[in-house]
Amino acid sequence: MTAVHAELRKLITLPSLRWTAALTWAATLVLALAVRRVAPQEDPIRAALRWTQAGFLVFGVLAATQEYEPGGQIRATLLAVPRRWTLAAAKAVALIVVALALAAPAGSPYLVGVALVGAALGSLLRSSVAGVALGLAIYLVASPAMRARLPGSGPWLPDAGLAAEVWPPGATLTAAAWPLAATLVAAVVLRRRNA
Repeated sequence: MTAVHAELRKLITLPSLRWTAALTWAATLVLALAVRRVAPQEDPIRAALRWTQAGFLVFGVLAATQEYEPGGQIRATLLAVPRRWTLAAAKAVALIVVALALAAPAGSPYLVGVALVGAALGSLLRSSVAGVALGLAIYLVASPAMRARLPGSGPWLPDAGLAAEVWPPGATLTAAAWPLAATLVAAVVLRRRNA
């Protein structure tokens, strides 16, 4: 529990994460208001969530990569919590808690999964820019493009939780599977590679 508490404190006190959360919800509000004005027949929150997920993805990437910035805080973290499975679990639990609180206004657990995928990408790539670029390419470019070209692929894509044509139980399973798989891969890589 001490490791989870330490990870929670890191996430709560990092200015870059507070700014990311604030800007994400400010942009969501502006987008929702714009959708409501331009297309009153659409659900403004659901329409804005396509872009809100980008903020949660960035949040997850920054949560993971801040320890790999110059200064190498990851080494101090590994000295404090040498068991890497324990560390990976603590990081995931802390991110879930914080992301759940951040996602509460939209009531979307899907956003928590996006943050976890972002954290896994950040941990694997150890670069904020690379993690954000890859994550945005997956969620905002590749998934919609695949859905358009191969409509049957919709239930299996990482953004299935947002797709209107996907059956909700299938979307729930997919929305849980992607973050779980990404987090597990990141934990295995953390355990095997040097800090």
